[in-house]
Amino acid sequence: MRRALVPLALMGLTAAPAAFAAEEDDDKPKRFSLSFSTGIRPDMAQLGSTITQDGSIDVADTSLASLAYGTSKALMSDRDNMTLSANSAQTSSVFNVQDGYEVGGSLLGAEFGGDLRYEFDDLVKFPLFLKTGFYYTSRISGGAQSRTMGDIAQQSETIGALAAIYGLDTADYVGGTMKTTWDAKWWEIPISIGVKVAIKPHTFAYGYAGISIFKGGFSVGIDVDENYANVLATHVDQSEAVPTITNFSPGAVNDTIEFRTGAVGLNYGLGAQVGIKRTLAVFVELNASGAAKTVYAQGYSEESKQLLTAVSSQSISEADGTWFQTLAYPVVLQGASGRIGIRAYVF
Repeated sequence: MRRALVPLALMGLTAAPAAFAAEEDDDKPKRFSLSFSTGIRPDMAQLGSTITQDGSIDVADTSLASLAYGTSKALMSDRDNMTLSANSAQTSSVFNVQDGYEVGGSLLGAEFGGDLRYEFDDLVKFPLFLKTGFYYTSRISGGAQSRTMGDIAQQSETIGALAAIYGLDTADYVGGTMKTTWDAKWWEIPISIGVKVAIKPHTFAYGYAGISIFKGGFSVGIDVDENYANVLATHVDQSEAVPTITNFSPGAVNDTIEFRTGAVGLNYGLGAQVGIKRTLAVFVELNASGAAKTVYAQGYSEESKQLLTAVSSQSISEADGTWFQTLAYPVVLQGASGRIGIRAYVF
């Protein structure tokens, strides 16, 4: 009986170190993790200044839009809308150049995605990490504008006289409405290297920088009724004693012009993470990333080409009704985002 107890005792002694080693492995922080986060991106694609201030595509000085209604951009800006309204409805001006408007503001975007991260603490004895991921950003609000022209024909003797001379029906030039809807969306694949300042396992502050691959862009939807198109595309030639009027309008236009590209840019950010369980953590992060490239618009309708040509120049319209075959514009896939997310450590 005593002989049987000796091997059992020896087995107990050899099993103890293995058990202690297993416990140590369980307590050792895990280094590979995956995360999911959501965030907000203000002023997507940096279209804020265009939407609220600049508009896009100049209106020729001879266009009725410029002469009669005082607008200098084929695509309205919020500032133009508010200025035209203030200069008509809220003053003693006899010209009711506007009969209602809506401002859109810059685009506000939502971001969704996640990353895979490996922390090199145990390999290089320094708190470095490498991460890659996938993020998708899309507009959630902003960018929808409209303008309805007022009835100035009854208040302007000049327009009334021109209409009488050339047999124009003023009903074809008043009350027109234009709507524009700006949109933007893109995806991003970042590859970044970072460093952290640890407080305890899975709780630390960190920063990172790297490169990102982008694909996407923005678009503008144009909805112009026939009367508004007439105002944009009708030109008054005042070089002769008797002015001449020519209408190059294609009629109502409803189209979407898209600008899309792929590009490589930079990313960087700062964040803080708090471990809530041995394998889970929550984090907040401020990220900045982006790339830019000037590209040509994807194909759009013949009516859009004719209208943009007509509003830009009478001489070009007379020579070639669709001179605007395409448009070039910078696509800016960048901005800052505030993220909040959860991270799970796998091994």
